[in-house]
Amino acid sequence: MDRADVGAVKSAFSILALLLVLQAPAAAADSTATILKADSSSHVTRNFIIGNLVGGTATYFYFTDLWGKPTGKFHLKDDTGDNRALTDEVSHMFAAYQIAEGARWLFRLFGMPDDKIEKYALLEAVLVTTFIEFPLDAYNPDQGLGVSDLLFNGAGIGFSYLHHHGAEQFDIKFSLKRSPFELEHKFLASNVDEFDNFIWWGAWKPRFFWLGLGYSTNHGGPGGLVDSEYYLGGGTTLHDLLHLLSPTAARRLKVLDTFYLNLHVEI
Repeated sequence: MDRADVGAVKSAFSILALLLVLQAPAAAADSTATILKADSSSHVTRNFIIGNLVGGTATYFYFTDLWGKPTGKFHLKDDTGDNRALTDEVSHMFAAYQIAEGARWLFRLFGMPDDKIEKYALLEAVLVTTFIEFPLDAYNPDQGLGVSDLLFNGAGIGFSYLHHHGAEQFDIKFSLKRSPFELEHKFLASNVDEFDNFIWWGAWKPRFFWLGLGYSTNHGGPGGLVDSEYYLGGGTTLHDLLHLLSPTAARRLKVLDTFYLNLHVEI
């Protein structure tokens, strides 16, 4: 599996790891459907730690079966393998941001006190993304610790914080160049052609629609080099469309806000 393949799989399975980690507090709490609703800080912290220990253990065995066990020596990954097109790094930023946003939503669903949601959501994203890089990748003979991956993970988590503190009109989204049903692996890319199908967007919502600056890659360059692609786009999201029909349903299906329905031109 080459670098682009690993980046795509990491993005999807990092979010899966979050779900595994966050399901654990529900099992660890009492069975009276009062999950994490106690006011005691120690109660929330205890369930958070238990959930991460249980979910982290399951995630460790799952990822080692998928990517290999961390049985080698500590080493760094070659960050220049994709012609510095940042194919892996951009997906890391998007995944880290969505993990933090997903943690906010799930912790709120579990009843965590509002004053603790942000702290624990950001911490969860840090734990999940760092765990993948160290020790899993750092000691994996076929991978290596990605310094640039860690930096882009931090950028995604940092943007999650900014998004809720004065930058609500800005977001990170994705779209597809062509229908995923034309591809073998649909939304979970497993080769460079499928990975190149993604466009990652930095989006701004001035009023009723989103304007976006998009970034993608093309592995069809001379000599097999990766070319960068840039786009300008305008459009909306499934979440915004649903909000017109039912604001309550839209709040519960915030994940629909990640897919960008747009018209775009390459620049």
